[in-house]
Amino acid sequence: MNSSHFIRVCGSIAKKESLIPWKKNILPNTSVAEANLPYSNYYGTVPEKAIPNSIFLFTKEYYTLEEVLRFSQKIKSCALDKLNVATATVTFSSNQSHAIRIKYLPDYQHIRKIQECFEKQGVILAKKIHIENEAFIKINKCFILEEIEENIYMDYEEKNKGYLLSNRLLIQGEFYELLNNIRLNGNCRLFDAAKGGIIINSEVKEIMRIYSEQLDTTLLKCIQNQVNKIFKQKLQAHY
Repeated sequence: MNSSHFIRVCGSIAKKESLIPWKKNILPNTSVAEANLPYSNYYGTVPEKAIPNSIFLFTKEYYTLEEVLRFSQKIKSCALDKLNVATATVTFSSNQSHAIRIKYLPDYQHIRKIQECFEKQGVILAKKIHIENEAFIKINKCFILEEIEENIYMDYEEKNKGYLLSNRLLIQGEFYELLNNIRLNGNCRLFDAAKGGIIINSEVKEIMRIYSEQLDTTLLKCIQNQVNKIFKQKLQAHY
């Protein structure tokens, strides 16, 4: 890996997700959910499979990304060493909860073991959370990004994911409007997108995470061009 083309940063990704409560192979009196329709704007309905998607272990209190990463480093010998761990804030229509997000579990049987490992590190799991069908979830995590072109990056650790950087900050409603505009009026291939931010040189950079099984530079540049075109049109409309 040529380090001159890679950046290691931390930041966040925020997105509406469909959730289902998970009851099997978990500790008694704890709450667990799975994101059952990941990248829904790309796949639509995802067929059932034996490998879990993103799993959320709900916690009694909020743990920072630093705390969660420390916990995960200590449980590698107890559990698995290839997990992707992050901290999450899960906002339902009636309440807000905190969770540890786990990716790349090999099967559902490992959920209870992971819970036990975190409990041994002092994590207090939430006893009862009312899990609604949909939530707005903000994930705080770390990234390794490969720079392809200016403001265009590929995810080095997770396949089919790319990122577009921007200095223009968008609220969530503006982001959804932007996506709908691209999908209705653009000619880019099918993709799923989420809004986020990363910190580079002490400055927050807005990012758009793009997911596609046909992800390549052409698709990312197509979306980037559409975004720039829409921003330019909005700027001209103000004059």
